[in-house]
Amino acid sequence: MAPRTTPQPYTRARNAYSSLQKERLAADHHAYFPAVLEGCPQIVKKQAIPADEKDAGTIKGLFPATYDTPLVEFAPGESGDQSKRPPVKVGVVLSGGQAPGGHNVIAGIYDGIKQWNPASTMIGFLDGPHGIFTGNFSEITDSIMDGFRNTGGFDMLGSGRHKIETEEQFKDSMTVCSTIGLDGLVVIGGDDSNTNGAVLAEYFKANGCKTKVVGAPKTIDGDLKCPPYIPVSFGFDTACKTYATLVSNVAVDALSAQKYYHIVRLMGRSASNIALEVALLTRPNACLLGEEVARDKKSLKDLTVEMADMIQERSKLGKDYGVIILPEGLIEFIPEFNTLMAELNDKLAEPGVEPTEEGILKVLSPSNAEVFKFLPDFIRAQLLLDRDPHGNVQVAKIETEKLLAATITQELQSRKAAGTYKGHFKTQFHAYGYEGRAGLPTIFDGSYCYALGATAAGLLCNGLTGLIASVKNLLAPAREWQCGGVPVTSLCVIERRKGKEKPVIKKALVEMEGPMSQPYTAYIKMRDTLRFTDAYNVTGPIQYDMETCESSKDIPITLQLELGKDMKPLPAIPEPMKMGKFLFIGQPLESRSELQQWRSSRKHQLPDSLKIDSLYQAEIKEISSTMCKESDFEYLKKLFSTMEAPLVQLQQAGWGTMTMRKTKSEVGLTTAGINADAQRIGVVFCGRQAPGCHDFLCGMVDMLSKSPSSKVLGIIGGTQGLFAKQVRELTPEICRAYAGTGGLELLGRTVDRLKTDEELENAKKACEDLGLTGLVLVGGARTNSDAAYVAEYFAKAGSRTAIIGVPCGIEGNMVNEFVEASIGFDSAAKAIAQLVGNTAIDGSSARKYYYFLRVMDGASTGGRTSTSHLALEVALQTKPNMLLLTEEVDEKRLSLRELVNSVANMIAARAERGSNFGTILVAEGLLSAIPEFRNLISELEAIPMPNPVDKVLAQLTQWSRALFQSLPDFIQHELLLERQSNAALQMSQLETERLLAALVEDELKQRKKDGTFKGSFSPVCQFIGYQARCSMPSDFDMDYAYTLGATSTILAAGGRNGYMALVTDLSSPVANWRAGGVPFTAMLSVPGSDNSGFRPRPVIFPHRVDLDGGAFKTWLEERSRCANEEMYENPGPIQLSGPSASGVSKTITMKFSYLQELEELRNHFADVVSRCRPGCDLRTVRVAKQSLATLNLIMDELAGGESAVEQREGFSSRGRLGTMLV
Repeated sequence: MAPRTTPQPYTRARNAYSSLQKERLAADHHAYFPAVLEGCPQIVKKQAIPADEKDAGTIKGLFPATYDTPLVEFAPGESGDQSKRPPVKVGVVLSGGQAPGGHNVIAGIYDGIKQWNPASTMIGFLDGPHGIFTGNFSEITDSIMDGFRNTGGFDMLGSGRHKIETEEQFKDSMTVCSTIGLDGLVVIGGDDSNTNGAVLAEYFKANGCKTKVVGAPKTIDGDLKCPPYIPVSFGFDTACKTYATLVSNVAVDALSAQKYYHIVRLMGRSASNIALEVALLTRPNACLLGEEVARDKKSLKDLTVEMADMIQERSKLGKDYGVIILPEGLIEFIPEFNTLMAELNDKLAEPGVEPTEEGILKVLSPSNAEVFKFLPDFIRAQLLLDRDPHGNVQVAKIETEKLLAATITQELQSRKAAGTYKGHFKTQFHAYGYEGRAGLPTIFDGSYCYALGATAAGLLCNGLTGLIASVKNLLAPAREWQCGGVPVTSLCVIERRKGKEKPVIKKALVEMEGPMSQPYTAYIKMRDTLRFTDAYNVTGPIQYDMETCESSKDIPITLQLELGKDMKPLPAIPEPMKMGKFLFIGQPLESRSELQQWRSSRKHQLPDSLKIDSLYQAEIKEISSTMCKESDFEYLKKLFSTMEAPLVQLQQAGWGTMTMRKTKSEVGLTTAGINADAQRIGVVFCGRQAPGCHDFLCGMVDMLSKSPSSKVLGIIGGTQGLFAKQVRELTPEICRAYAGTGGLELLGRTVDRLKTDEELENAKKACEDLGLTGLVLVGGARTNSDAAYVAEYFAKAGSRTAIIGVPCGIEGNMVNEFVEASIGFDSAAKAIAQLVGNTAIDGSSARKYYYFLRVMDGASTGGRTSTSHLALEVALQTKPNMLLLTEEVDEKRLSLRELVNSVANMIAARAERGSNFGTILVAEGLLSAIPEFRNLISELEAIPMPNPVDKVLAQLTQWSRALFQSLPDFIQHELLLERQSNAALQMSQLETERLLAALVEDELKQRKKDGTFKGSFSPVCQFIGYQARCSMPSDFDMDYAYTLGATSTILAAGGRNGYMALVTDLSSPVANWRAGGVPFTAMLSVPGSDNSGFRPRPVIFPHRVDLDGGAFKTWLEERSRCANEEMYENPGPIQLSGPSASGVSKTITMKFSYLQELEELRNHFADVVSRCRPGCDLRTVRVAKQSLATLNLIMDELAGGESAVEQREGFSSRGRLGTMLV
């Protein structure tokens, strides 16, 4: 079929942009435009650079027309008259995997040819090189180009991994380029793509085609570089900084919990450049480099022993945790695997060889067959997956980290049996890849890419071909960068591909010796120290505020070292202090990363009502008495001695009268001052890690710091640390070093439980021994439920310690009518949304994958049905094609089959429109909402774990047994893992996204067989949670946590035992927030009773997503369009300064203000009281009386009838609405 030679209508414009994307779209590109490229730069031709001596003859024979192309450099020229320069028509194609900054390369080309002559035009070939030889292209206009500047991904044109290989494809490519009159073509790609571009340049020149071909060096792997001409490939910086942010977060998570080894697999198939860059940025305990493994011929056994030795020695130091990173291609560098995979690639390329275990074992050599049979089942299966376009094993799909963990576990078990190892080795696995390929480019990548594009335009405008754009002198400001072009043939070597010898650009591996070995040498110098010292460097999220944040302008650290800069020495880390099972490491500010030190200087914001110098100026105002659910009153009254404690508001002493008029409902309310002297207030982190917790401590300490003899005592090691009285006085100096940092590393946490009589007594005894006047418990619904009983236990025992609760947790379900947000939710949602946004844009760039992304969320204490606040918020921020929400599935009582069908229907509908890609968000606890799964989970939670499968099956009912046995092996295994501290199943360990993807794939295969589905379906699964929950906090979380810290301190000092700290009106500016407290009893509810009549323990229920609420309704309004189109928004990394830093999560800003409604109601009643004073008209009294009587009858019905209301002692005379008139 002849290729098309007419442009297609452009249909890929983005439909939506986030706040940060709009900022970046408007950024001035000329600020980082190399001065040498302005006007009409002169071409200075240098000498031709020969290819590698070993292959020079072969390469010259393959490229006779372009082999002698010289190196060129640009020199300043004159502006001249643009109209005298002929307009050019230039094509551009994106080839291979995505890399951040590709759109800026196109922008540089576009602006460059327009600078040459405004009448110049650009053609964009769609979906990779395939678009060239098929003639699939569109003309690029100003409006199209302006919609993609400084954005991530390749979705402007789409990318593809096709190569122009056959004679017919070369001929068709030339036909298209000649027919549409292209003067030049820019191939934006990696080593293979630029080699293919050089072959195309040779073919065009040899056949008299006027189209010149040049390239731009793209790959996040960092293996396309040829110093000094090509010092780095674009996209490497953004990808590595994205991965470094995630590795930093899990490192903080490791320090906070001190119980897991986080093993992280990073992209990098043929080279370990990414792993080395990330290691230099984050300083993990170990980084395995493939090149080093190959050099030293390390076997899998060698690596296992090396890691086991480190883990054993760390355990002796009390460190059963750590961070290990490795490149995805590590397995290829292990000698026995390298040989196996090379033979696998060759054998599977031969016709007739079946890609099955039986088929491949028939053709493998005996030695490789033995290695293959030794591997775990899951690794063998991954080695036989479909090959990549080069005929190689898809290394990205091989879970090397799990293979290594399995061998380490086996080795440590042997040592434990021998008595040489006494520690614990628990793992969390992470694989970071796709989320790094399509993010918003860093300042460096954005600048570098724009310069590369402008350079490529300059090369083509000057009639040059067979070159790859070169931009160097990168340590200097962008205006001083030097630009030119390098002949691609000079970079080529001959390699064996698909069983044949092919010319390819030589990959740049990690150099361990020679002129470019500085990065490796720098890492080796600190490696031994890092094995045992936790010197983790938290790089934080990528920043774009060049005016105030110097870190925003950083270039890759490996590039800095290669260009002659020195590595900064490791900071001094204090010796850990053993406190029970927890190691206390009080890090000084000087040990923090540059970004963290800059962030710590930000001044926290407080509401105007709390802008006080000390506790002496604080005042607690009682608003009104509170109530619980009426049907629960009698039962709760048996458990709690005080049931109608007042709602309170905090303010400056006299603030209400000095600064504002009292509302009618405030008249007559009581206020109380604070005893600011000799306060000793303890604080315990009970719940899981969340951003902002350290700022909470700052709020406590700053509020108490000016009170004589008063102290904030940090409890080290959570509730277990409380029992053991492990404390550290928190000072302003200590807290300043932790301001704006994520996680719980300062104090740590253990088990989130204060429940049994023994635990309650231990807590009381510890508080008495420590002389605490207040104890602040920070956590989610479970923590605050327990806090209610601790407060009651203390009150009955006559303890002087006031128990205060604080809402905290990234899952965001510790919210209710009183609590508008929990600490950490905003930051975690934003951190996760960045990754989802990156991944969605990656999908719309490659246009061939469906991403199933499971989002960490929270399970409840009552019934343990999970909540989906994070998933909903992330969906609102990113606009995926589908959101599977736990609460919606639960309400509709969807079966697993129905759920799978709904996903398959959406995919089929998109396929009919030609879209075989998409992004699906899956709430973590989704399976618990499916009726058949809920029953199975309930039965499994009654069985002690771990337990063998056969014993478990014997205890299940017939239906649950059948369901369990029908599930894939990986889900069966995960269902039987160790339970959480509350005996609940670990929903985070269930790969729900993988199960759904597998079932949807089966469904679509059946539909394809039936002829009802004609599309393609290639799923990629990912879990997002640990890499976000210890993020640096957003501005909102810093200020919210700080305000809650100040609030909880005032409540504790005011003796308000049994209260939760509140900050409300969060959709308003911080100055207008209102601080206060609510008694736990007003939030407690009684779970449903079982048939035996047993009434469970009242708890504060985690709040589920309100399907009638504003947030979900907003999603409903957008859902249909999101399913059908690409509405993706990428909110980008959390910004710590600049316009986007002030944004707040949508679910928080949309939240209904319960307290404001109550205040308005009280004001209405105050009006009635005022109008019904003695002497008023009798008709007024009768109307008011009758209206209130009617209103009370209606409310009696809502509460379950008058009988239910009158269960409360004295309620009919005191509790009904009429009393509010008194």
